[in-house]
Amino acid sequence: RKARPTVVMLKRKLEHGGGLFDSSPGGGLLDSSFGSAAGATWTLRVDFDGDDSREVHLHREACRSAFLTLLQDTDRFGGSRTVTLDPAWRSFFEPLMRILYIPEAVDFFVEQLLVSHARTIGQALAVSHCAIYLDLDAPFFAAFYAAVRSRRRRWSAFIDDDRFELPRAWHQLPLGHALRWLHALCPSAHAARSNLAAYLAAEPGLSESMMHDGARDEEVASGAAEPDDEEATRGWTLIVQAAAAQGAQPGSLRLGRKLRREGLEGRVSDDQVAAALAASEGNVDAAFERLSSGKGPPAGAAEGGS
Repeated sequence: RKARPTVVMLKRKLEHGGGLFDSSPGGGLLDSSFGSAAGATWTLRVDFDGDDSREVHLHREACRSAFLTLLQDTDRFGGSRTVTLDPAWRSFFEPLMRILYIPEAVDFFVEQLLVSHARTIGQALAVSHCAIYLDLDAPFFAAFYAAVRSRRRRWSAFIDDDRFELPRAWHQLPLGHALRWLHALCPSAHAARSNLAAYLAAEPGLSESMMHDGARDEEVASGAAEPDDEEATRGWTLIVQAAAAQGAQPGSLRLGRKLRREGLEGRVSDDQVAAALAASEGNVDAAFERLSSGKGPPAGAAEGGS
């Protein structure tokens, strides 16, 4: 990944003793109006479950976030300009919002953000959850996932182990971001399949085909953005194959997952599941329909057939 011109300028300025944030004529290279009351368009109140609330002055640059823009006029309609954030986000929500003000330096800011606030995969996942909530734009996430990829072995000595498991916070990401995280970490094929299976089990509304379609969409988007990145292409091929493998799992496992999503787990026995699959000739959807509608398997099927 080539360094952007702004990043090169920042490096040269630092090497020659220049400041990033200073009071010299013209200010520092990264100076912006973020946090200043002067010229502020609106003020956002941020609470952390009632603890340590803060006020943040925002300007037109913050309109790069559609979410923050919606908050700008919400009090006209009886709403509130107050948001409640996860206390774990307290230390980095302001650095994330500052990135909206100087998009040309996004690579620099992401690097500094991860150095200061994300020394583990779990901490980096918290950063990505906050960034998604604040609705940061595509350039931020492109830089973020590139930085995640460069840190994969630094964050986990077991990243290439087939038993590598992502933290539970990964299961709570939207599908597209979960897939991009997995691609950036580039685990083994076996670990990719097992982590995607865990994600499916944790997401009630997601089907195997939806996961596969999502992986294909991300693969196409990545190819359009970086057509010459062979490593990224190989990585997405692995993720797409791992997603496709979810639909090839044993029918009993897939049916069990479907029953769990619909709150029916525990209401039918393993024998009933096996019998319903046999009666439906292995068709998971048809077997689920039998069990959920109360039809059940044909008489005697649970005991081995009549």
